[in-house]
Amino acid sequence: MIDDTDPAAPTIRRWRRIFTGIYIAFCATTAVVLLASILVVRFADHPVSTQAKQIDITGTVAKELRRCHRDLDRLLVDLHKETFDLQTRALQFDINPATEWRNWSRVWRLRWRTLSHRCRLSELSNSNTNPEITKMYQIHSAISELQWSYTVVMERFVDRHMDRLRALRRDLAVVRKMIDRRKNKDGNAAKLGANK
Repeated sequence: MIDDTDPAAPTIRRWRRIFTGIYIAFCATTAVVLLASILVVRFADHPVSTQAKQIDITGTVAKELRRCHRDLDRLLVDLHKETFDLQTRALQFDINPATEWRNWSRVWRLRWRTLSHRCRLSELSNSNTNPEITKMYQIHSAISELQWSYTVVMERFVDRHMDRLRALRRDLAVVRKMIDRRKNKDGNAAKLGANK
């Protein structure tokens, strides 16, 4: 509490307001940068490989449709597999799952966008002559939503479970050392008993 009779009170109030203003500006800037980073990662339209040959403009060639279907299936399988394999690797090895997921997701998103471009999914999805493309377009969109949901799963896994998993691994290592010491003591005791 500032004593109003103190001659330094106005100076203290002024400095307090300056520091409060600096603190608020810093917090607001940090929040804006964080929000911008999230939006860039979430909505940035990264370049698509246009070198991939697009399917026929009619979208009716069975061989091309089969390849689009196969690649779409591979995207789904890889997405699911990586989500749970990464959690397993995080338990077995000292890795940062959040970084690993971001790096993997970046490549997966590029594959996802390239597939849309190559198979002309958005271009041909509303055509009455291409029910296969329309259905693949719907699946393609749903897989994207699933990827964002899995991202939330990974973030929750890292936030809620990684510290505990690492602590459990350390505890298991301690128990293993205790067992190894017991084994050595038992072995030495057996040798001493045999020598008597």
